[in-house]
Amino acid sequence: MTNMHAALITAPHTIEYQEVPLPEVGPADVLIKVELAGVCGTDAHLLEGHFNAKLPLIPGHEIVGRVVALGKDVRGFYEGQRVVLDPDLNCGTCMMCQKGMRHQCLHYEAIGVTRAGGFAEYVLAPASVVYDANDLEPEVAVFAEPLGCVAWGITRLKPEPGSTALLYGAGGIGLLLMQALLASGVSEIAVVDTQPARLKLAQELGATHAFQASESTNQQLKDLFPHGFDVVTEATGVPRVQQAMIDQAIAGGKILIFGVAPEDAKIEVSPYEIFRKDLTVLGSFSLNSTIPLALRWMRSGQVKVKELITDTLPLGKLHEAIGQKITASAGSIKSIVSPSEVLSGVLK
Repeated sequence: MTNMHAALITAPHTIEYQEVPLPEVGPADVLIKVELAGVCGTDAHLLEGHFNAKLPLIPGHEIVGRVVALGKDVRGFYEGQRVVLDPDLNCGTCMMCQKGMRHQCLHYEAIGVTRAGGFAEYVLAPASVVYDANDLEPEVAVFAEPLGCVAWGITRLKPEPGSTALLYGAGGIGLLLMQALLASGVSEIAVVDTQPARLKLAQELGATHAFQASESTNQQLKDLFPHGFDVVTEATGVPRVQQAMIDQAIAGGKILIFGVAPEDAKIEVSPYEIFRKDLTVLGSFSLNSTIPLALRWMRSGQVKVKELITDTLPLGKLHEAIGQKITASAGSIKSIVSPSEVLSGVLK
């Protein structure tokens, strides 16, 4: 076999389903037959023409699959092994890599973002970013990358045992973040979302308090914890939500901006309040060697992921899955694509 089926973003707002050449395996590479690939907000941004994507591009960076070929210099993996990927690729020698911030590499590239990703039958990756997941079901292992992003946020945040937390947003990433906070020692967590079904799932997964967003939400939160929360975070990317976070933080508290706001968005904050309340404000971009922590959380059952899957679609319906992300479809939490399932008549 020399070709494979793939979904390509060929221009902004355009996905084409084509046969493309099978990747050539280099000495340090692993060729993986994709079992499942998760649909992420980043895929929606790429489709809309953001992130300076080099088109045409096969997107998809949340990947689980089986090893089918190994480069001559690769050790520690075997054919048939189930693996997951850290999509971030780095040079290893720039100042950011050398200070341990490999995800901020000055020559940053990423599988599914700047080079061919997982919305295809096969994906090629350097062995250095491949991790064993042979003991996990594919419906679990496919969450390694998004949970790895959450793990980096938690690593930066360092929540204290017994602390309280407030989380805005109970979508897929929000529910992962909520569980990771609980797994890291948070004792009480309040979750705010616009959708009752998501809040119900949040409670089933461990939320101690749930509030449907309304004009009275801020006062309800004040009534719950009058002095504020130790940790305030969000997984919405909505600037007006991010702007409101300082008011809900306790003195000495921490604020984590986790959601991806529009690149040109601005918010108004009071530097005096940050100063007066001794607040720490953190950002969290991508993941940074945190796939192992994500895998540990899933293996231990501290973070449950299968409950978040609302759709499993064939490759030929990727456009529908990304469309749900763009429109924030009420019924969708996490869509998964199975590239081995080809929609008849779509692929050229």
